[in-house]
Formats: sequence, structure tokens, C-alpha cells
Amino acid sequence: MVINGQEVSVAFDENSIHIYNAYPIKDDLKLRGYRWNPVDKSWFIRPGNVGTEMDVLKNNLQTPGSHPSGDSLTSSLMHVEGTVKEKSKAAFQLAKFPESYSVADLRNRIDRLIREGIRGNIWVRGVIASDVKNYKWASYLDLKDEDENKNIFFRVEIRKPLLEKINRKLSESGVAQSLERDLPVFCNVEVYLPLRNVVDIRLSLLDILPEYTQSKIRNQREITLENLKEEGILENQKKLLVPAFISRIGLITSEQGTSIRDIKAGLHPFANKYQFFFVDSRMEGANAVDNIIAAITHLEENPTIELDAIIIARGGGSEQSLAVFNDLRLCRKVCLCPIPILTAIGHEKDISAIEQCSWLTPIPSTPSGVGKHLHNRYLNLQEQLAVTITQLIHHFATIHHREMEKIRAFLKNIPSRVSGYIKWREERFFSLTRRLEQSVIYTVRDQERRIAALSTQLKKNYQDLQFKSRQDIQSLAASILTRTNILQQREANQVKKTIAKLDFEKLYRNNRQQQEGIGKTVQSLLIQGLKKINTTQKALNAYTQLVQASDPQQILKKGFTLTLDEKNRVIKSVKEFNQKKEATLKFHDGTTEIKKKEEK
Repeated sequence: MVINGQEVSVAFDENSIHIYNAYPIKDDLKLRGYRWNPVDKSWFIRPGNVGTEMDVLKNNLQTPGSHPSGDSLTSSLMHVEGTVKEKSKAAFQLAKFPESYSVADLRNRIDRLIREGIRGNIWVRGVIASDVKNYKWASYLDLKDEDENKNIFFRVEIRKPLLEKINRKLSESGVAQSLERDLPVFCNVEVYLPLRNVVDIRLSLLDILPEYTQSKIRNQREITLENLKEEGILENQKKLLVPAFISRIGLITSEQGTSIRDIKAGLHPFANKYQFFFVDSRMEGANAVDNIIAAITHLEENPTIELDAIIIARGGGSEQSLAVFNDLRLCRKVCLCPIPILTAIGHEKDISAIEQCSWLTPIPSTPSGVGKHLHNRYLNLQEQLAVTITQLIHHFATIHHREMEKIRAFLKNIPSRVSGYIKWREERFFSLTRRLEQSVIYTVRDQERRIAALSTQLKKNYQDLQFKSRQDIQSLAASILTRTNILQQREANQVKKTIAKLDFEKLYRNNRQQQEGIGKTVQSLLIQGLKKINTTQKALNAYTQLVQASDPQQILKKGFTLTLDEKNRVIKSVKEFNQKKEATLKFHDGTTEIKKKEEK
């Protein structure tokens, strides 16, 4: 643009106009109310109407419709003189009225009172209440009171170089990437009245203290934890029980972030062992808290899935972007959730309230850290399973050995027990035979004694009956002999009947049957013992195969390698490997040495 013959550069937004390379016409600009801005090396003004002022600039600093003269300074003096005459005339006409101000005079008086009452720059604390509106030369935002119940705010202007400086300071401190809505700030401002048709007081933002914003965010975390502690629910998640293998996991994060990729990278190569139920949610901003609460509610109330745990993951960011995880409502929802919740928020140095009230926050507390935690948990479970299987094999081997000893002892005692039983039966049989023999002998001897006694009695009777005839005696003797023979015959028959009752063949058959029964019992016990031995042997073979599958040598045969240090200890991480100068790679068929080259 050319103004009064001088080519200048003009930039403007909704509130101000900036003119560059205008040194030859600076006096004309001063008469119009322009001021020098040493920051961006320009002459600027905040007119009431930017469009009207641009028309004046296009008309060589003359109001459209007026007759410009060759000398701008003379024209301006004439304008000032006419203005003085008009004021004198107005004063003469208002002499009969009470003392008053014109609107412009009142605006100027307020501006003067502000400048006299608030000298220099002042520090103001508040909360950004709107999104930052960026224009070419300046940006604008609303600053409200830090008390949410007070609906008071100022319009704030920030010059572009100052905005870049403030955003850089916030980013370097890690508080926020830039000025944004809901950010608590402690800022250095200049109070001024813009040259606009509408009179309003504005603030010009000059500097900011990130330490205040940082302390406000951390104070909110402490307040949230204190409230949860007073409600008695801060440790609720720590009391929940989880299965040894967490396989069904609900994942709450933003699909636009890198958290999902980081978690799966930490789980490699066991990512396919887990089943994830993903719920997309905003992880920062005004609606983030409501989104995360709704996601937790969906996972815990969904009847189609039964979760072992829930992961809330969010990548790194500024403290302001992570401030949503200090929200009391969100942390209360986590504490009252019946499903264990694992949190992986930001970087390792970031600590939020939700991490302290969740079931577990791994170290490091990042998405890749929670993936690594699940990876290590799976490996530990494998090691525990291998130890348990080894213990079971040893336990079953001990039981098998003990049972085999019992069977061998039993089998060893069977012949002696059978022979003892047979011997007992034989002794009983012979004892019965001897008793029968003795009984027969006793019976015969008794009959002989009775016969002898009868003979003695006969002799006595013979002596008493000598007077009887010889025939009578012979007849009596014959009778006695007959009776004796009959008696002996009867006793012999009785003995034969008694002997006949003793069926020695039946006793032998019973003995044979008992021996056969004992043999069958022994054979049955042997078959059962062999079956039990076979079953135990199969179980031992199965456990042996399972142990062999977990054998490191078998794993090496599948293509894996072990990295060992100079003491043959396993190197488990890249960090540990980088600290070693030498290492050994172990394959299934041998080892090889590797050395790191020194960097020049």
C-alpha cells in the first residue's frame, strides 16, 4: 500500500492495524493516534472500526469525502482548530445544564483512571475459558475467575511473538503444549481500553508462570486422593482378586493414539494369547471424563463378555492433557468398579490420581510398560507351571514307588501266607484225625474194661452158683459170649459209621477249592497292580512330555536363541545388553561369541 507517496506494508485483524516501513510518514501516523510497537517493529492502532480506518489509509490518511491538501500536517492542524471551535460552541450551549461528560470524554477518563490506578503490568490468576482464536498478528481468548461459581471473565489479547514465547515455555516445562481451554494460568498482563466503538476493558498478556499451572494440577490430584480416602474407597481396587492368567482384557483408549500398538509390542510374541475387547474413548479434552466413565460402565455391565481385567491406556503428553485422570468422578468410578483395572498413563515420570487408586500400575507406567508386565506375567506363569509339573511328577513318582513297594511286599508274602494257610488246614485235619483215632481207642478200651468187669462179675457169679449145673454154666457162658460179640459188633459198626461220617475226600476237595480261591485272589491282585502300574506309567509319560516341551533345549531347537553374559547369565533386556562389551549367543547345537565395536 502507498500512503502519502511512501510504500508501506499493512497488516490488520478484527481489533488492530499494524503498518511496517512507515518511518517517513511516522508524524502523520502519530497525529492519527498510531503508537510504535518495538516487539514487531510496527506502528499500530486499535481503532473503533478497522474497516473505516483502512479506508482512511487508502485515502492517504484523509477521511473519505474530504478534500485532501498537499500538506497533511496543515490539514490536521485545521481539523484540530475546527474541533476546538465545536467544543467551545457545545460548552456554551451546555452551560445551563449540570456538569457532564461526552461518551468519548468518559472513555478517556476511565482509560486515564486505569493507567493511574494500575501502573505498569500486574499478575493475574485465572482459568482459560475459551479456545484460543488465532489471527495473523495476534490471538484472543477469555480468562475467567478460578472460582467456578463466579461467572466473571476478561477478554485477553496476545501478540504473536509473545504467544510463541509463552507456548514454548509451557512446552518446555511439560505443563501443556500450548494455551488451551480449562488451563489454569498465572499471567503478567497490561490493562487497557481498546479504541473501539464499544468500550470494554481488556488485558494484554505479556508473560506466564508455568509453575503455577503445574502446582494447580498436582494440587487437584492430592485433593482427589484425599476425598477418596475420606470416602473409604481408595484401596477398593487393591482388594480385588485376579486369575493367575489374565486372558480376557477390556481396553479403553483412543483409536487415534499409539497405545494399542505399544501394548501389543510389549506383549510380543504372546499377543495372540490374549483376547482384547476395545472401546474407543476420548482421552483428553472437555468430554474425556464422561467418555471414559461410559466406557468403564459398558465393559462392566455388558452381559456378553466376562473380563479378567480392564486396561486404561493413554500415551505421553503435557500435564494439562493428563489432568483428566485426576478428576474425582473418574477416580471414584475406578474405585467402585468390580473388575480389576490396570492403568498406563503418559510417561514414566507422570503420576496421576487414577494410577494410585487402580488395581495395578506397572513400572514403567506406560502402554508399552503394561504390555511388558503382561508379557513377564505370562513367562512367570510358565515357569511356575513347569515347577509345579516337576513337583507333581516327583510326588507321583514317590507315590508310585511306595505303592510298588507295597505290591512287591504283598506278592512276596502271598506264598508264605498260602503255605501257612495250607499248613494250618493240614494241621487241623491231622489233629481231627488224631482226635478221632484217640476217640476210637478210648471207646475200644472202655469196652474192654466193661468186658473185663463183666468177666470178673461172671466169675464171681460162677463161684456163687456152683450148685448150678455145668450146662447152665455153659449156656450162660454162651449167652455171655453172644452178648459180647453182639456188643463188639455194635461198637465196631458205630466206629465204622463215625469214620464214614468223616469224608476225607470232601475235606480234600474243600482244601483244593480254597487253594484255587487263594490263587484267583492272588491273580486278581496281580492284574490290578499291573493296571495301576500302567496307568501311573502313562501319567508319568504325559508329564515327562510336558516337561520336555518346556525344556530350554527344545525351545532352542525351534529357532530361538539365548543371549548370555560373561558369567553365563541370561541377558533379559536391551538396556542390559548395551551395558555389556561381550556376549554369547547360545543355539541348540552350540554357542558363538559376539563383541561390540567401540564407537569412535
